[in-house]
Amino acid sequence: MAVKEKEITVLIADDDKYVRETLNKILSQNGYKIIYEATNGSEALSQCENLRPDIALLDIKMPVMSGIEAAKVIFEEKLCSCIIMLTAFNDIESIALASQSGASGYITKPLSEENLIPNMEVCFKKSLDALAISGSIVDIQKRSKSHEAVSKAKLLIMENKKCSEQEAFNLIRELSRRKNASMEAIALGIIERYDK
Repeated sequence: MAVKEKEITVLIADDDKYVRETLNKILSQNGYKIIYEATNGSEALSQCENLRPDIALLDIKMPVMSGIEAAKVIFEEKLCSCIIMLTAFNDIESIALASQSGASGYITKPLSEENLIPNMEVCFKKSLDALAISGSIVDIQKRSKSHEAVSKAKLLIMENKKCSEQEAFNLIRELSRRKNASMEAIALGIIERYDK
């Protein structure tokens, strides 16, 4: 069993009771916490919305809603960190569908501890890395937007008050402190005022 910083929660979705029991046994013995066992994709989706597991193990072919359909929504709505598809099929089309659905991994049946655990750990780690990168990109985009607003506001102040760039920046910073608002918010207010 790999050393984990926190207990990793798993939702299992498979219409085969034996597969669910096998997964539960293997994963529980390896330190994973099974928080729900679903019998179809719709139930899996609903429980992912409620429980927000770290990992969703979804069989590709299930009644009511397929694992692929459920995975698409779970991925788009960020209802769990990692989606791993389970299947008895190892064909190109199934692999492509799993990948397009947002799945991070693809594990074929029959299941074995030797196959399942390393794949789970790699997929989960890669998903966390991807989430971190995504968060960094969002942060960079926010900072870039903020920087653009402050730069535009500085130019407007420099033109209207006939001052240096440093003086304009100091004015924005001082207003930010006094009004207890972000520099971006102050900059946007300045832009709105001068762009009228």
